[in-house]
Amino acid sequence: MIQKLKDQLRSHTTSKKLLFTSLTLLMTFSLSATSDVSISKNLFLHRAFSANTARELLMEGHVNPTDFDGFYSYFGIDGAYQHSWNQSDDQGTGAFPFWSGTNTMTVGTNSSNSSLDAYQFGLGQVTTNGSITLNPIIYQGGVDLLLYFGASINDPGVFMKLKAPLGVIGVNPQLTESPATPATNYAAGALSINSNPVSDPALTMTQAFAGNLSGGQSKNGDFLPMEFGLINGQQQSGAQFGDIEMTLGYNFIADEDHQFGIGLRASGPSANKPTCQYLLEPIYGRGGSWGVGGYIAGEMKLWEEAANKSLTVNVMGTVMHLMQTTTTRSYDLIANGAGSKYLLVADYAANSYQGVVQNLINLSTLQSQSSFSAEGDASISLSYLSNGWAVDFGYNFWGRTAETLEISDSFAQNRYAILGRQGVALSSTPTVNGNQLCQPSATISESADNTTTTSTTVVSALTPSNRISGNSAFDTTAAAQASCSTSKLFAKCSYSWLDYHLTPHIGVAGEFEISTSVNNALAQWGVALIGGMYF
Repeated sequence: MIQKLKDQLRSHTTSKKLLFTSLTLLMTFSLSATSDVSISKNLFLHRAFSANTARELLMEGHVNPTDFDGFYSYFGIDGAYQHSWNQSDDQGTGAFPFWSGTNTMTVGTNSSNSSLDAYQFGLGQVTTNGSITLNPIIYQGGVDLLLYFGASINDPGVFMKLKAPLGVIGVNPQLTESPATPATNYAAGALSINSNPVSDPALTMTQAFAGNLSGGQSKNGDFLPMEFGLINGQQQSGAQFGDIEMTLGYNFIADEDHQFGIGLRASGPSANKPTCQYLLEPIYGRGGSWGVGGYIAGEMKLWEEAANKSLTVNVMGTVMHLMQTTTTRSYDLIANGAGSKYLLVADYAANSYQGVVQNLINLSTLQSQSSFSAEGDASISLSYLSNGWAVDFGYNFWGRTAETLEISDSFAQNRYAILGRQGVALSSTPTVNGNQLCQPSATISESADNTTTTSTTVVSALTPSNRISGNSAFDTTAAAQASCSTSKLFAKCSYSWLDYHLTPHIGVAGEFEISTSVNNALAQWGVALIGGMYF
């Protein structure tokens, strides 16, 4: 009798040590997830729908049947909806979609007082300033399917978990505009070597950001409409499976009062991958990355009265390396700053103007290789059970390190010249015989006017050294996703039918998430209907 009591005390002490050691390791990840602010990346890769140990923890129910002997299995399912909320008035997505550092940009007249020069977007020389604003709404809906197989409920043994999400993600950018007043035409020589003026390809920024889509820019003169980085109303991914997660582990402690297990976890991509056609793209999973790492889970009964009331602490966490995958990104130029991907460029292959003017983003959207050192997701909750009714309340941390991004495509060296506000020929003498001008130092907000031919920044596009040098000219650091983290509170109320052999349960849950890394991750709320049973 005394020896049995000693064994129970020893087991209880060991469980506490393992539980709190695990928590310390998981929460340490949050201290390393510092972040720089995401600006003008043409992609916002937020937390995947499947990356949610809080919901996974709640799906398991925390009520184990006592009449199962040996091998057992468990099935859980939830229907969940998540919706973004504005943590800050000027950072509605948890990242800056514009290079101005806010959700609003001034549409200007080629001056440092403006966020962007409308001339670069097909509006010509605007006569009055305007503005554009994004207030994005991001929402996700779907179901999680969970299967758990264990060697034993009350004895140490191996276990396996499979979790698969199925759902959709939608993005409504809510682009609004106070229109600038555009000029009637681009001057002769600006968008064509023809001696006649060229009408504006777009009359508003809304039309400009619709690009080559219906109702977007026109192909006027030699100008080609935008194909990437567009903003054109609500976009939705369509129904698809998210990242499927698989876990194989071993429960070192398993009895009526304690459980602790560790395992290997892998995440397989099955959702859509970035194409960068849109500025804010609906990506349902982790962007195509495989994940490999570790998993821990445990629970410890803190208090029990009779056999129908108890208080339990539960933990679950994962840390995974997101392996290298092929992706697509749009790049700014290092020398020209944020937003330079939208500058006008002209094609001068073979030292001769080829009759094409377009925004650089059509060319600087390139196939790339992406990876993340680590993504961590940890949850802790208290569960109070009384005669089948249960209330859970907990905290969740999620974080991801900064992205490593490399260009795998090959951008043509010394072929494309940045026009700025220079034309493909002097407006007074449109010709291809040596008079083509460019401005390699132009920025998205300001460049030398095409009547200023004496500026030291205005040079001939016929000289290869004045053109974009190739891959080395692009800013991969600025295009990479910054590190980010969030904190979330969650709760659940449920009922378990304790008298039934399968111990089915059903409940409702809610969660509220904030960005804890300079507002660099998606702030969102969510609700879920959760059920499950043993078999």
